[in-house]
Amino acid sequence: MAGAMLDVVIDDSRTGHALAQLAEQLESLRTPLLDIAEYLHQSTGDRARRQVGPDGSPWAPLSPRTLARKKSGGKILRETGALLDTLRHQVSDNELSFGTDRPYGAIHQFGGKVEHAARSQQVHFKMSGGVVGNRFVKKKHANFSQWVTHGARSVEMPARPYLGLSAEDDAEVLAIISDYLTAPLAAN
Repeated sequence: MAGAMLDVVIDDSRTGHALAQLAEQLESLRTPLLDIAEYLHQSTGDRARRQVGPDGSPWAPLSPRTLARKKSGGKILRETGALLDTLRHQVSDNELSFGTDRPYGAIHQFGGKVEHAARSQQVHFKMSGGVVGNRFVKKKHANFSQWVTHGARSVEMPARPYLGLSAEDDAEVLAIISDYLTAPLAAN
């Protein structure tokens, strides 16, 4: 190469020491990836409490039929909290996987058609004064029962994305990486 040239080598100088630490850090990104995973757990939980997707748009509302049987007061994805409680991460030297292993996690994230097969079951009621109540009761409390058959049906479930990075998440992930990369320089 023609012209002037400067060789940068790793030696005993401050710069050389900082470069050596940086080279060592770049062999494995496990530390910042673990920090990013912890942040994603917090961020995903916060969005779920606000019922918004990573892009900030509100989740599709629950259907009236779903609202009628909900115990959680209309909170979306929070009936038992099981889905969000199963969020896990896996980190290797250079890769982070974040999500859930629950099969129903995908239908909530992406939406789609849920197929329900036809089924029959016995339902139990309490009869009083010759009148059958209109509420189901446990078998041990019932004095009247009948078989009910439901035909096959499908339900279209809207997407309610809970996994992903928001613009704020992008900025935080970049800050975590930046802090990790500049730490050897700040130490010298």
